Amino acid sequence: MMLRNVLSSLIAVVSLAALAPTQADAAAKQKAPDPEVIEKLAKLSKEVVKDVKMEHDADGVQLIDVLLNRLDAGNMGDKDKQAFAKGLEGVLTEGKLREPDKMQLYIAAAAALGKLGADGAKVLHAAWENKRFPNKKDWVPLREALLKNLGKTKDESMVKFLCKEAQNPEPALQAEAGEALGNFDASDQKIRKEVVSDLLVKWGTIVSRATPIDPADMEAQNARERLAVISEKWNTTLGKLTKQGFHKFEEWQTWNNKNKGTDWK
Repeated sequence: MMLRNVLSSLIAVVSLAALAPTQADAAAKQKAPDPEVIEKLAKLSKEVVKDVKMEHDADGVQLIDVLLNRLDAGNMGDKDKQAFAKGLEGVLTEGKLREPDKMQLYIAAAAALGKLGADGAKVLHAAWENKRFPNKKDWVPLREALLKNLGKTKDESMVKFLCKEAQNPEPALQAEAGEALGNFDASDQKIRKEVVSDLLVKWGTIVSRATPIDPADMEAQNARERLAVISEKWNTTLGKLTKQGFHKFEEWQTWNNKNKGTDWK
């Protein structure tokens, strides 16, 4: 009888020990925001974003890096991450608009948002749609950063948006949207197959437009220039999504036609 009681006590202790990490993880996720995170975000907002002279952008980039290091080290709970995303949203939407040649603060914010999952994706997508950033050539580098980091969030709700932008009139943005889709290489094969088929349709359209050899055919020339910009990045994405190693559109099209109905294990 005594032995049975001892065994029961040991089992109870082991069970509690096994539950402890799970409970600790849950507590970490639910804990109140870290005062240090809040303090640094307040500094970012008041001393950098709202600085009308825009003299402290380098300090802002450094603050973002400090918070990013904290995130990478696993020292941010869910509420900290949400606060971080909100603070980065302020960087992109508040304060005096920086000139296109001084957008380091915006680029740093976009890179950090890329590591914040769905919270980051929501902010990046909103920034893309925001009329604050002109849809002009000078702003292409920032728009590239928004697309690149949107892909890095791995938020599958953004796949359709990225596929749409893979037809952007600006070749650099079309290339970047295609590259961003390569981040979904761990997604269910249904999603990967849809992305691959979509990119190949778009790629095939450009290839067909580029085919005429007549040097006077400007549409063909523009299509060839577009292919030169997108091909390498799209090849990389198709390789990630399919685990294949082709390098030409025709090779990808042939492989996909044969395998889109098979299991992509």
